[in-house]
Amino acid sequence: MFNLFLENFVLIFVAIDPITILPIFASFTQGLNKKDLVTLCLRSTLTAFGILLVFWLFGSALLQMMGININSFRIVGGLFLMVIAYQMVFEQRQRRREETAEAAIDDEELSSLATFPLAIPLMAGPGAITLVMLLSEKSGSSIENQVIGFSPIIIVLALNALSMWISGKMAKTLPISVLSALQRTFGLLLGALAIEFVIEGLRQTFNV
Repeated sequence: MFNLFLENFVLIFVAIDPITILPIFASFTQGLNKKDLVTLCLRSTLTAFGILLVFWLFGSALLQMMGININSFRIVGGLFLMVIAYQMVFEQRQRRREETAEAAIDDEELSSLATFPLAIPLMAGPGAITLVMLLSEKSGSSIENQVIGFSPIIIVLALNALSMWISGKMAKTLPISVLSALQRTFGLLLGALAIEFVIEGLRQTFNV
């Protein structure tokens, strides 16, 4: 049982990688007050949790029923990420009120940001979704194994929420010039990740 838990934890941690995406989170949490930051952490984490739980329970059957290949997620997720990366590099993601860094952003915008790109695809991306479906099948039909197999996902998502919270604090303490440089740098890295998604999706689709 412990081996199942440990193996799943390592795989999920690598797939979601809450440490590496901390600076990317900082680009999106810049200017948020404490209340909005908490809301963003909760909404994005719960959204990612819901998505991964659905794919853990029904993923393979759902995709087969709809005739969708997981590589389609890779390609379309990569394309959307390219748009986000472009906006980060050219500082078009910061639709914040200019009066003060403590000003609350619109609730609809906050909800949209929590869903995309934070929950999807940064937390529950194509790689994590694919891995979740594979681990679900590997865990077998036993309820005990299913619970133990899924529990590392909950822990890693909690670590992800912590990473986002830290990024929000980091965004408040760093100078604007440093944050701007970080945003552009990680926008480029996010763009490279997006291209990797597309390439991998195309490679798997056409077996090249």
